[in-house]
Amino acid sequence: MSFFRAFFLLLVFANLVFFAWTQGYFGEAEPGREPQRLSNQLEADRLRVVATEGVGDRGSGGLAKAGSCRLVTGLPLAEVEAFKAALADLTLSVDIKPVEESSSYWVHIPPQSSKATADKKAAELKAIGISDYYIVLDEGPNRYAISLGLFKTEAAANEFLQTMGKRGVKSARIEVREAPPQHVRVVVKGSDEVLDKRLPELVAKVAGAAVAACP
Repeated sequence: MSFFRAFFLLLVFANLVFFAWTQGYFGEAEPGREPQRLSNQLEADRLRVVATEGVGDRGSGGLAKAGSCRLVTGLPLAEVEAFKAALADLTLSVDIKPVEESSSYWVHIPPQSSKATADKKAAELKAIGISDYYIVLDEGPNRYAISLGLFKTEAAANEFLQTMGKRGVKSARIEVREAPPQHVRVVVKGSDEVLDKRLPELVAKVAGAAVAACP
Protein backbone atom coordinates (compact mmCIF):
# COMPACT_ATOMS: atom_id res chain seq x y z
CA MET A 1 0.00 0.00 0.00
CA SER A 2 2.88 2.30 0.80
CA PHE A 3 4.20 1.72 -2.69
CA PHE A 4 1.04 3.08 -4.30
CA ARG A 5 1.00 6.07 -1.92
CA ALA A 6 4.60 6.89 -2.80
CA PHE A 7 3.83 6.58 -6.49
CA PHE A 8 0.82 8.85 -6.15
CA LEU A 9 2.81 11.56 -4.34
CA LEU A 10 5.57 11.33 -6.93
CA LEU A 11 3.03 11.80 -9.73
CA VAL A 12 1.55 14.86 -8.00
CA PHE A 13 5.01 16.35 -7.51
CA ALA A 14 5.89 15.76 -11.17
CA ASN A 15 2.71 17.57 -12.25
CA LEU A 16 3.55 20.53 -10.00
CA VAL A 17 7.05 20.76 -11.45
CA PHE A 18 5.72 20.62 -14.99
CA PHE A 19 3.15 23.32 -14.27
CA ALA A 20 5.79 25.62 -12.75
CA TRP A 21 8.08 25.09 -15.73
CA THR A 22 5.34 25.92 -18.26
CA GLN A 23 4.54 29.14 -16.39
CA GLY A 24 8.13 30.35 -16.64
CA TYR A 25 8.93 30.11 -12.95
CA PHE A 26 12.26 28.53 -13.82
CA GLY A 27 13.35 31.55 -15.97
CA GLU A 28 12.35 30.40 -19.46
CA ALA A 29 8.94 30.67 -21.06
CA GLU A 30 7.46 28.19 -23.45
CA PRO A 31 7.81 29.39 -27.08
CA GLY A 32 4.12 28.80 -27.83
CA ARG A 33 2.72 30.56 -24.77
CA GLU A 34 0.18 33.39 -25.40
CA PRO A 35 2.20 36.37 -24.00
CA GLN A 36 5.08 35.68 -26.38
CA ARG A 37 2.73 35.00 -29.28
CA LEU A 38 0.99 38.32 -28.68
CA SER A 39 4.34 40.11 -28.61
CA ASN A 40 5.35 38.52 -31.91
CA GLN A 41 2.07 39.60 -33.51
CA LEU A 42 2.33 43.23 -32.46
CA GLU A 43 5.97 44.02 -33.24
CA ALA A 44 5.35 47.65 -32.31
CA ASP A 45 8.72 48.81 -33.58
CA ARG A 46 7.72 47.74 -37.12
CA LEU A 47 4.38 49.54 -37.19
CA ARG A 48 4.04 52.71 -39.28
CA VAL A 49 1.16 54.98 -40.30
CA VAL A 50 0.58 55.24 -44.04
CA ALA A 51 -1.10 58.53 -45.06
CA THR A 52 -3.61 58.39 -47.87
CA GLU A 53 -3.46 61.06 -50.54
CA GLY A 54 -6.62 62.13 -52.33
CA VAL A 55 -6.60 62.66 -56.06
CA GLY A 56 -8.35 65.78 -57.36
CA ASP A 57 -9.49 66.76 -60.83
CA ARG A 58 -6.79 67.10 -63.40
CA GLY A 59 -6.77 70.68 -64.59
CA SER A 60 -4.83 72.68 -67.13
CA GLY A 61 -1.81 72.86 -64.82
CA GLY A 62 -1.86 69.54 -62.96
CA LEU A 63 -3.93 68.34 -60.02
CA ALA A 64 -6.63 70.63 -58.72
CA LYS A 65 -8.46 70.57 -55.44
CA ALA A 66 -11.64 68.58 -55.93
CA GLY A 67 -15.11 69.39 -54.72
CA SER A 68 -15.58 72.97 -55.95
CA CYS A 69 -17.39 73.80 -59.17
CA ARG A 70 -18.63 76.94 -60.95
CA LEU A 71 -20.74 77.39 -64.07
CA VAL A 72 -19.99 80.23 -66.49
CA THR A 73 -22.88 81.15 -68.81
CA GLY A 74 -23.41 83.72 -71.54
CA LEU A 75 -19.84 83.51 -72.81
CA PRO A 76 -19.82 84.47 -76.52
CA LEU A 77 -18.29 81.96 -78.89
CA ALA A 78 -15.88 84.64 -80.10
CA GLU A 79 -14.48 85.05 -76.56
CA VAL A 80 -13.73 81.37 -75.91
CA GLU A 81 -10.06 81.34 -76.94
CA ALA A 82 -9.24 84.46 -74.94
CA PHE A 83 -11.04 83.04 -71.91
CA LYS A 84 -9.16 79.74 -72.16
CA ALA A 85 -5.86 81.60 -72.40
CA ALA A 86 -6.70 83.58 -69.26
CA LEU A 87 -7.35 80.33 -67.38
CA ALA A 88 -4.23 78.59 -68.64
CA ASP A 89 -2.00 79.61 -65.72
CA LEU A 90 -4.56 78.51 -63.11
CA THR A 91 -4.86 74.97 -61.77
CA LEU A 92 -8.38 74.30 -63.01
CA SER A 93 -10.41 71.68 -64.83
CA VAL A 94 -12.31 73.35 -67.67
CA ASP A 95 -15.14 71.81 -69.73
CA ILE A 96 -16.53 73.98 -72.55
CA LYS A 97 -19.71 73.08 -74.46
CA PRO A 98 -21.60 75.10 -77.10
CA VAL A 99 -25.11 76.18 -76.19
CA GLU A 100 -27.67 75.17 -78.81
CA GLU A 101 -29.68 78.13 -79.98
CA SER A 102 -33.44 77.89 -80.53
CA SER A 103 -34.57 76.93 -84.01
CA SER A 104 -36.75 79.30 -86.01
CA TYR A 105 -39.49 78.59 -88.55
CA TRP A 106 -39.48 80.49 -91.82
CA VAL A 107 -42.72 80.90 -93.77
CA HIS A 108 -41.93 81.74 -97.37
CA ILE A 109 -42.74 81.18 -101.03
CA PRO A 110 -39.99 79.01 -102.54
CA PRO A 111 -37.34 80.63 -104.81
CA GLN A 112 -38.61 81.81 -108.21
CA SER A 113 -36.75 81.25 -111.44
CA SER A 114 -35.76 84.90 -111.86
CA LYS A 115 -36.09 88.37 -110.37
CA ALA A 116 -38.89 89.15 -112.83
CA THR A 117 -40.85 86.08 -111.76
CA ALA A 118 -40.35 86.99 -108.09
CA ASP A 119 -41.56 90.54 -108.74
CA LYS A 120 -44.67 89.15 -110.46
CA LYS A 121 -45.41 86.89 -107.47
CA ALA A 122 -44.92 89.83 -105.11
CA ALA A 123 -47.40 91.88 -107.14
CA GLU A 124 -49.98 89.10 -106.73
CA LEU A 125 -49.48 89.21 -102.94
CA LYS A 126 -49.94 92.97 -102.93
CA ALA A 127 -53.12 92.63 -104.96
CA ILE A 128 -54.77 90.52 -102.23
CA GLY A 129 -53.71 92.89 -99.47
CA ILE A 130 -50.46 91.27 -98.30
CA SER A 131 -47.67 93.82 -98.06
CA ASP A 132 -45.47 92.41 -95.27
CA TYR A 133 -42.97 90.44 -97.37
CA TYR A 134 -39.62 90.83 -99.04
CA ILE A 135 -37.77 89.21 -101.94
CA VAL A 136 -34.50 87.47 -101.01
CA LEU A 137 -31.78 88.87 -103.27
CA ASP A 138 -28.70 87.40 -101.55
CA GLU A 139 -26.70 84.78 -103.43
CA GLY A 140 -27.48 81.23 -102.36
CA PRO A 141 -30.14 78.54 -102.59
CA ASN A 142 -32.89 80.89 -101.37
CA ARG A 143 -32.31 83.67 -103.88
CA TYR A 144 -35.61 85.04 -105.27
CA ALA A 145 -37.63 83.37 -102.52
CA ILE A 146 -40.33 85.58 -101.00
CA SER A 147 -40.16 85.77 -97.21
CA LEU A 148 -43.50 86.11 -95.41
CA GLY A 149 -42.46 85.73 -91.77
CA LEU A 150 -40.03 84.19 -89.26
CA PHE A 151 -41.41 82.53 -86.10
CA LYS A 152 -39.89 81.11 -82.91
CA THR A 153 -42.32 78.19 -82.60
CA GLU A 154 -43.65 75.68 -85.09
CA ALA A 155 -47.20 76.23 -83.84
CA ALA A 156 -47.07 79.95 -84.61
CA ALA A 157 -45.63 79.25 -88.07
CA ASN A 158 -48.38 76.72 -88.85
CA GLU A 159 -51.08 79.10 -87.72
CA PHE A 160 -49.70 81.86 -89.96
CA LEU A 161 -49.41 79.46 -92.89
CA GLN A 162 -53.06 78.50 -92.52
CA THR A 163 -53.99 82.19 -92.48
CA MET A 164 -52.05 82.75 -95.70
CA GLY A 165 -53.83 79.76 -97.27
CA LYS A 166 -57.24 81.23 -96.43
CA ARG A 167 -56.18 84.46 -98.12
CA GLY A 168 -55.25 82.62 -101.31
CA VAL A 169 -51.51 82.02 -100.86
CA LYS A 170 -51.24 78.33 -101.68
CA SER A 171 -47.52 78.06 -102.49
CA ALA A 172 -46.13 79.13 -99.12
CA ARG A 173 -43.99 76.66 -97.16
CA ILE A 174 -42.36 76.31 -93.72
CA GLU A 175 -38.62 75.75 -93.41
CA VAL A 176 -36.90 74.99 -90.11
CA ARG A 177 -33.81 77.15 -89.70
CA GLU A 178 -31.19 75.86 -87.27
CA ALA A 179 -29.33 78.69 -85.58
CA PRO A 180 -25.57 78.11 -85.13
CA PRO A 181 -24.29 78.27 -81.52
CA GLN A 182 -23.42 81.81 -80.43
CA HIS A 183 -22.56 81.14 -76.80
CA VAL A 184 -20.92 78.44 -74.68
CA ARG A 185 -21.33 77.14 -71.15
CA VAL A 186 -18.17 76.49 -69.15
CA VAL A 187 -17.92 74.16 -66.15
CA VAL A 188 -14.85 75.08 -64.09
CA LYS A 189 -13.55 72.95 -61.18
CA GLY A 190 -10.76 73.78 -58.78
CA SER A 191 -9.93 75.35 -55.44
CA ASP A 192 -12.35 77.71 -53.71
CA GLU A 193 -9.72 80.43 -53.59
CA VAL A 194 -9.34 80.55 -57.36
CA LEU A 195 -13.03 80.03 -58.14
CA ASP A 196 -14.24 82.70 -55.72
CA LYS A 197 -11.68 85.38 -56.59
CA ARG A 198 -9.87 84.95 -59.90
CA LEU A 199 -12.74 83.45 -61.91
CA PRO A 200 -15.26 86.26 -61.18
CA GLU A 201 -12.61 88.81 -62.13
CA LEU A 202 -12.15 87.16 -65.53
CA VAL A 203 -15.88 86.72 -66.17
CA ALA A 204 -16.58 90.37 -65.28
CA LYS A 205 -14.47 91.43 -68.27
CA VAL A 206 -16.84 89.71 -70.73
CA ALA A 207 -20.13 91.51 -71.44
CA GLY A 208 -23.14 89.28 -70.85
CA ALA A 209 -21.22 86.50 -69.09
CA ALA A 210 -22.04 85.39 -65.54
CA VAL A 211 -20.71 82.88 -63.01
CA ALA A 212 -22.74 80.82 -60.56
CA ALA A 213 -22.48 77.64 -58.51
CA CYS A 214 -22.87 74.44 -60.47
CA PRO A 215 -26.40 72.99 -60.26
